[in-house]
Amino acid sequence: MNYSFLVVALFAVFFTACKHKAEPEPKPAYKLVWGDEFSYTGLPDSTRWTYEVGFSRNKEAQYYYPKRLQNSRVENGNLVITALNDNFQSNPISSASVISKGKAEFLYGKIEVRAKMPDGKGAWPAIWTLGKNRDVVGWPACGEIDIMEWLGLAPQFVFGSLHKADASGKDAPLISISPATTDLSTTFHTYTLEWSETQILMYIDDFNYAIYKASDLTPAEWQQFTKPHYLLLNLALGGTSGGFIDYTKFPFTFTIDYVRYYKKE
Repeated sequence: MNYSFLVVALFAVFFTACKHKAEPEPKPAYKLVWGDEFSYTGLPDSTRWTYEVGFSRNKEAQYYYPKRLQNSRVENGNLVITALNDNFQSNPISSASVISKGKAEFLYGKIEVRAKMPDGKGAWPAIWTLGKNRDVVGWPACGEIDIMEWLGLAPQFVFGSLHKADASGKDAPLISISPATTDLSTTFHTYTLEWSETQILMYIDDFNYAIYKASDLTPAEWQQFTKPHYLLLNLALGGTSGGFIDYTKFPFTFTIDYVRYYKKE
């Protein structure tokens, strides 16, 4: 991937998004109803989490392993997702995708995740949701909400996006980019989704950098965001967006302090 071209494209999208940014609706009051503070040790809590397995999408380099402490473990109050260049079971790169599918689902309310990014080109961690009906209607018709994506080749930014099916069934993404932040790999930041019947907002810390309104989509497009979703926390390497992998940076580590889900009071 051409890095200079990517930077130009990122800034073009960012300034376009800022120019047309809508105003959010007033904030509702919320009550905590589900989450994980990671105040234990070992594998992620099996009552809350399961895993993706294998090579999943986007021509990524990693193989996702379930229940392998080297790739997903809870320690020191954090969920630590680690990508290794270890050739485990003849797969050159191992990693993990920890998901709530079949354990917890979300429709409207607020999802809040405090996390610290990896360090190095090729890393592509994400905090995101997929419609629970994906196995029935497929992607992108199930809807996808990217609360946070980070790319090691553009480390000052995070991305908040919607993926949806257009009238022909093809992916028609909407992408917003955060302001530049220089310490995403050294300091924890809070990534938040606020989701209602009429709008979807994304935040980094307290800064709202993405606003998607139902009124700006067709009814059929917005319908994809009116059904329950499940949550994914994953660390991908390379692929269509991760690009070139700097092998001197292994192991890559994506660290999550907590996950919290709130509903309107």
